[in-house]
Order: sequence, then structure tokens, then C-alpha cells
Amino acid sequence: MAYANMGERAALLKAADEIKVADSSELRQAHRIVMETSRFQNKLDRLITQVIPEKRFIETPHGIRSLLRIVTYSSYVDGAREKEIEKIMHWARNTLGWKELRPYEESIAQLATGRVELHADRLAESERVAVETCHLSWYVDRLMHIFGRPLSLEILRRDLQPLPTYIRTNTLRANNEDELAQILRGAKVEGVKGAFRLERNPAARTKLLATGQIVVQDLASIVAGLVASPRPGQMVLDVCASPGNKTTHLAALMRNEGQVYSIELSSSRIPQWRREIVRTGCSIAQLIRADARMLPVNGKFDLVLVDPPCSNSGVFARNPAAKWEMTRGKVRELSLRQTAILQASSRHVNDNGILVYCTCSILPEENEYVLETFLKKNTDFRIVPQNPFIGSAGLRGFNECQRFYSHIHECNGYFIGKMRREA
Repeated sequence: MAYANMGERAALLKAADEIKVADSSELRQAHRIVMETSRFQNKLDRLITQVIPEKRFIETPHGIRSLLRIVTYSSYVDGAREKEIEKIMHWARNTLGWKELRPYEESIAQLATGRVELHADRLAESERVAVETCHLSWYVDRLMHIFGRPLSLEILRRDLQPLPTYIRTNTLRANNEDELAQILRGAKVEGVKGAFRLERNPAARTKLLATGQIVVQDLASIVAGLVASPRPGQMVLDVCASPGNKTTHLAALMRNEGQVYSIELSSSRIPQWRREIVRTGCSIAQLIRADARMLPVNGKFDLVLVDPPCSNSGVFARNPAAKWEMTRGKVRELSLRQTAILQASSRHVNDNGILVYCTCSILPEENEYVLETFLKKNTDFRIVPQNPFIGSAGLRGFNECQRFYSHIHECNGYFIGKMRREA
């Protein structure tokens, strides 16, 4: 079977390609289905294992497992009509093959009826909440411990819906913000310069993206660049820089005057960074491929922005697949790595220079805990106020740090800490 080991997105889109589906609306629908299937994955798996023994389901080829999830999502979450499920099955048969599907036809037919019961009431509390909100049970327990039950449920339930799309205007390519706003039909985000929330997706957006006049970037990430507030002529270090949104934002705020050194380790992410630099007209950025824990740069910088790899717990609403990749052990490893990256980066901050630390995680072990460890070892740094401040105050006494929560701020969950090095 050619596509037996594919994930949901790859299997469905490959199927569309195999049977020559070129209709853009159908492809958008296919993309939506695979994203939402990932969002509800553990609930879908529990439904599937009511009709297929769990051991057999785990051993099922990935392509068929993906199809089972897609059919179950379509029946139980999306409320798809019979004809829509028949279309999915047509794609699957053409891609996966009749013989491969035959052993599962009866189970698929049962799931397609929408009558299989979840029996979530038989589960322990944290497991029940995990299934109902579609998260891992250990993550549910962790949020309950940090935020308490009512707030945790709000955070978890918000992840069940997609987030709005935000863009910022790129002043290196576009000058008339009001004109762009009319074309985009977007709502200006109050207090955040150049940021718009898109209510619709007009065709004009494609042209504006292609010409670099706008950048699709989450609201919290835009705020991080404004909080960093680089000035024209400064020397800036952007650590863990791909895909380049922050690099180009910093350059725009600097009016392409000065120098931005961008550090990125992943070779697979560098081409995207390069494309973004060219598209947006950024002329002051220089890429250095390196491990951010061992920065190969000399001298000091006026501003160092650190956005290290994290658990992505703040982007579960936008990127549901990230939920299922996170483990307790991975969070611990990331916290140690983040601490090392922040420490290495701090050595390159000028006296009276600024150090900004940010992540798209809402877990304190990747945010406040990292800053606590860092500030104990580096008494020449202190937390300073942020502008703009449109988020919520940090935890553990870090009131001048900024937190974003999807259910409150309608953007990615995020953390921003700003520090100054005392002379």
C-alpha cells in the first residue's frame, strides 16, 4: 500500500492529487478536515476503539488509521452528510486500495452511523476532562495544578476552536496603512502598531503577501517585536530566528538601519527564513547557522531577542498536532535548553542593553522558572516594564512580564519577559 504510513493531512491531500481534485474549495475543505481531525484525535481514537480492539487499532497501518479518524470526525464532530462521507471513502479507495480497506469496511460503516457511544463518564476525572477537551491527561493535570480547575477548563476548551488570523503591515514595503486596512477588511488591533485581525480572507491578501506589504504573524509575536523596540542604527541579535517574522519586524522598526544577526540551527528552516528576508525587503539581516547554546559571535549588542524552542503549549488552538507530541520529559528537556540558550545569549548584551525572552508556551517551567534561574545567577539583569502591554501579568511575582492566553486575548498563548543589563 503506497500511502499506508501517511498522516491525516498527507493521506487526504495525496488522495486528492491521485484523483485529480483541483477545486480550491475542495482542497481547503480537505485541509480543514485534517486539521480538525488532529484537534480531536484522542476523542476520535476512543470512539474508534469501541468498534476496533485497541491493540488492533494501534497496529493498523497509518494511512488506514488516518482514514478511521477522518470518518469518525466527519460523523461525530462535523455532522457530515452521507454523501460527504462517501466522497471521503471514494478518495480513500483510490489511494489506499480496495484490498487494504476491505478488513475495515464493517468498522468504518459502524463509525459512519454516528451511533457509537463514548462512555466518558466511566473514566477518572482527569482522563474524562482530557477526552472531553481533547488533550493529554498529564497536561490537564498540570494546568489544573497551575491555574485551578475553572481557568484550566477555559484554556482547554478554547483549544477546540481555531484562532483568528493576524497580520502586520510591513513598513519596508508599504507606506499607507489605512489603504491596506481597507483592502484587507481587517480590524485594527488597538494599542498594537501595524497589527490587524483579519475578519475575511480576500483575494487581495495573496497579492499583498507576494509583494511583501503584509506579514502573517500572530498578535503576541507582533507585540514581542514592539516590546523589544529596537532603534535605527542599533546592533541586534535575534536568537532562534526562523521563520524570520521577528527578524523582519525588527528590521522594519529599525528602518533597515543598523545590523541584525539572526541565529538559526535547523538547516530545514533556513530556506524559509531566506525567502522571508527577500520578500519583505529586509537588507540588514545576516544569518548565522549555529547552536544558540554556543553562539559564535563576538562583541556586545544593544538588543538580544531570545525565542527558543518550546513545547508549543500556547499554539494548540492553531496547531493541534503539537498537543500529541508533548511529554513531561520533553518539557523538562526544553526548560534546561531554554535556560542554557538564555544564559549564552545574555553574555552578548551591552551595558544598559535589552534582553527579551519569549516563548509560545503557557507553562511556567518554560517561562517564569527559566527567568528565576537566570536572574539568580545574573544579578546585573533586572526585569523592566513593557510597552505595549495588552496581555496579562506573569505568574510567581513577575508582574511586569506579559502573558497571553487564547481564551482571553484571542491569539496564541505566549510569554514575554524584558530585562535590562545594569551598567
